[in-house]
Amino acid sequence: MITYSVEKLSDIFDELKPLLQCHYEEIARHKDVIKLNPDYDKYKVMDNAGYLHTVTARDGGKLIGYFVSFVMPHLHYKDCIMSVNDVLFIEKNYRKGFVAMRMFKFAERTLKERGVLKIHINMKIAHDFGILLERIGYVEIERIYEKML
Repeated sequence: MITYSVEKLSDIFDELKPLLQCHYEEIARHKDVIKLNPDYDKYKVMDNAGYLHTVTARDGGKLIGYFVSFVMPHLHYKDCIMSVNDVLFIEKNYRKGFVAMRMFKFAERTLKERGVLKIHINMKIAHDFGILLERIGYVEIERIYEKML
């Protein structure tokens, strides 16, 4: 049975690391130059300050997915609490069916309970899940470009 929960990211670092490595291997660009090296100390500070919102998906207690967001008032609109997605991932074996949609809907509900007014989600073009987002009410609003120096 798949369950969804809000957890403190800093409480699940050890459990998260193997999934984060799989996530990196699947989607990261420029792996020859930029290695996976999360600043867990800063994440812990942000988590303890209440600026992170971590939703987990578990199958029988085993971590199979995560949806981690930064939550804070927007610097341009201080009356608007925003959620900006940091990382989200679901193990490949769980991507068919409704796991992703249910994780998103759970995240939306629990973010709304925190007073979040708007959610931003980023995705890699090569790993497009826009059809899922559009199906649950999201609209594409921006594009991001990068250049390696």
